[in-house]
Amino acid sequence: MLTESDRKAVRQSFRLVVPIADTAADLFYRRLFELRPGYRELFKDDIAAQKRKLLRMLAFIVRALDYKDTEWRDDVPPEQDLMLVVLALGRRHAELYRIPNESYSVVGEALLWTLDYGLGEAFTQDVRAAWTRLYTLLAQTMRLGSTAMDREAALQSAQQAQRQGEEALLVQLAEAGIDEVRLGVEEPS
Repeated sequence: MLTESDRKAVRQSFRLVVPIADTAADLFYRRLFELRPGYRELFKDDIAAQKRKLLRMLAFIVRALDYKDTEWRDDVPPEQDLMLVVLALGRRHAELYRIPNESYSVVGEALLWTLDYGLGEAFTQDVRAAWTRLYTLLAQTMRLGSTAMDREAALQSAQQAQRQGEEALLVQLAEAGIDEVRLGVEEPS
């Protein structure tokens, strides 16, 4: 479980990531492919789109950390429910993208390396510990989502969840006052 101190550390450190978001995404995928060169094949399509998805998901997750404990009990639309979105993300990774379960550890390693490299001295031991706990919870939840139902139903569900998840992420980012230009994943108009 994340403590309030963990949530605060993640939120504050992510604020430092936002101005370097594009660079952070580049660093993450560069490190991931250094650790597992074979994973490059999993990203045959446009890597720029994948980087945007990574940044949107991180922003959505960090935004969810702002919920007060009492708000975690409130009914929310499925597309704004962190648990459902992360479960669907795990299902998509397993069913659509064929991401192996063993990849979670190397992805976590690449994420922590990226944060360490990108944030420098601001990536203290406490911040590292908070991000480690957060990523561990997310990875466990995604693994739960990957133990999906039958293949056809899972594929349809994952595709629908992906559409809903992407729409929800955009809504959450807009509500948080974060747009793709500010994240550095889109050029200003």
